[in-house]
Amino acid sequence: MIGIDEILKKRFLELIKTVNPAGRWKLVVVDSLSSKILNSACKMYDILEENVTLVENIEKPRQPYPSYEAIYILTPCIESCSRLVDDFSRPEGPMYAAAHVHFINGKQRLENNTFNEFTRLLNAANASNDIRSLKEMYVDFLVRENCVYTLDDQRKFLGLFANSDESSPAQIESQLEDIAKQLLCVCVTIGENPMIRYHRPLDDKKTINRRIPEHLTRLVQAELDAFCATNPEFPPPRDPALPSGTLIILDRTIDHISPFLHEFTYQAMVADLLQVEEIPAGLKYEYKYTQEDGTTQDQEVTLIETDPVYTAIRHMHIASTTEKLIDDFNAFLNENKISSGGGPTTAVSLNDMKNMIGNLPQYQEMKTRFSAHMNIAAACMTEFKDQNLETIGLLEQDMACGETPDGEQPTNLVESLLPILDDPFTSNMVKTRLILLWIATSDTVDPEDLESLLSVARLDQEFKDAIENITLLGVQLSKSANRQGQKTKKGKKKKNIQQEVPFDLSRYVPVVKRIVQGHIDNTIDQSLFPNYTSKNVRQKSLRRDPSEVVKEVPKLRVYKTQWHKKSTGANAAPKPPSGPPIIIFIVGGMTYSEIRSAYEIAETFDREVYIGSTHIITPDKFVEDLGKLDKVLPPPKSVVPVYTGSIHATTKKTTEKILPPRTTSTVPASNSSKPYNLFKKN
Repeated sequence: MIGIDEILKKRFLELIKTVNPAGRWKLVVVDSLSSKILNSACKMYDILEENVTLVENIEKPRQPYPSYEAIYILTPCIESCSRLVDDFSRPEGPMYAAAHVHFINGKQRLENNTFNEFTRLLNAANASNDIRSLKEMYVDFLVRENCVYTLDDQRKFLGLFANSDESSPAQIESQLEDIAKQLLCVCVTIGENPMIRYHRPLDDKKTINRRIPEHLTRLVQAELDAFCATNPEFPPPRDPALPSGTLIILDRTIDHISPFLHEFTYQAMVADLLQVEEIPAGLKYEYKYTQEDGTTQDQEVTLIETDPVYTAIRHMHIASTTEKLIDDFNAFLNENKISSGGGPTTAVSLNDMKNMIGNLPQYQEMKTRFSAHMNIAAACMTEFKDQNLETIGLLEQDMACGETPDGEQPTNLVESLLPILDDPFTSNMVKTRLILLWIATSDTVDPEDLESLLSVARLDQEFKDAIENITLLGVQLSKSANRQGQKTKKGKKKKNIQQEVPFDLSRYVPVVKRIVQGHIDNTIDQSLFPNYTSKNVRQKSLRRDPSEVVKEVPKLRVYKTQWHKKSTGANAAPKPPSGPPIIIFIVGGMTYSEIRSAYEIAETFDREVYIGSTHIITPDKFVEDLGKLDKVLPPPKSVVPVYTGSIHATTKKTTEKILPPRTTSTVPASNSSKPYNLFKKN
């Protein structure tokens, strides 16, 4: 399966391959933002395989290598441009033999004033001849997983939905322009000039922050039109041939339920219940590990795409996860004919796995993986029990689905909530999530009931602020809008819940999944989710000669898909997708349940599905951000540090070192199995 992560990795590596200096070896120089993007797609091992002997950060002091050519991958901002000029204007001579400059492009595109200043600095430093090439890459986004990308910009949610001066129409338009440029990068990387479908609420006032998908659609289409006008060969041909894909643009108001629910699949539980750190490639988790001698030590694990144990279980319900771990562990023992040294030959529980793992010193990598996920799954189950999530989760599902597991309409929800809200062992965060979910799922909200819930919950002000600010996302005291893309039908629709979802705690289907399903089977409500056609496209089609339409070749893309490769042997051919790709974008954050839905749709319909957002949210993060929507936003932080002058100003003349050639054999084995942080803090 070639996902968006592999496509972006391929683009970076092909870029590096195009630079072939006479001496064969070369360097790569990046800034803080481009390093995050590069690190999300490539491992250090991959980069070094392309005759790269060193990767450096342009913002830090470096050893000069004037006999080596350098590939610069930079943010198109004056800060990085100034530092590039500094590299070739040192009194002691240039840092490198030549520069091959590639700008990541996107929201910080090299605008005319920046380009003019860059040119002026180069000429003033007499360094123009050192720049052998200058290109735009269109890669201004991060890849998180096989079908997941993000813009890594949590602040966009606050800026677009807040009730403040920074949410004026002009400010919102500016932020949407930034997003549109980054979405162009996504489309260019995938190789698609897609049709765009967007959410257009029919019951809301036409204020810009309630029509975000519509405004963003217009801006993205303008970016695509401009790019195609200057790049007539885009999109490139694709094998196998398929029509253009579809970009579906939504925002966080499309589903007020998913962000508050406890999700009981493995990945979502880890992100919600455990103390994990978000990294560009996934999640980082630290835990205490008990060694064979009974002592404990700190263990760190990263949950990333290259961990086959993790990718096999991340979307499974926690109950199935433990069974899968045990089955895979026993299969691993059997395949490698591993003896337990007189003990049991198979594991039947996580505790058996724990005891048997100690006897696998020669299989350190797999031992570490199984051990890590065994501990993580156990920690999730501990939190599940300690937080009373069986009771809370069932109540959440009843509210979200509007029915009990038996298909009956839930009654006395307020009475059911009161004892949980009054329980001192229920955290303020969980109480807030329950109240917000009750508000979001109620047809009408009785002010007296709300006051009663708040009185019993005894919340701190920050949580009360979050509850008050839910109205900024369009949640009203009287709600009748249908946001699921299908027309409301009279009468109660009976369904066999157990046939669709085997767990009572996982009945709710995210709205995003229902929208994409409606798009695929053509049952979507066209008035709520229209297709957008730009003025330029309409005019062009009106001028076409009818005979040309017959000869027209569909817009295709170049990457050979292996997304749905279901082989029965080593030489089995990849199965082509059943239709064109679908690119989903959600302004204001996407949940792990929505990410899981994208994988499920891809598997069910044999389609390439990519899902992205401004950022990934967990329920706790979302509640915290809701509480800030009525506050003054802090100034944005620049990822690329402010330029304060040349870092080479005090550099003493040194004798050039000859870098040793880097080959596969010189790369530590651990780098081949996990993403490498290119720039560790000193």
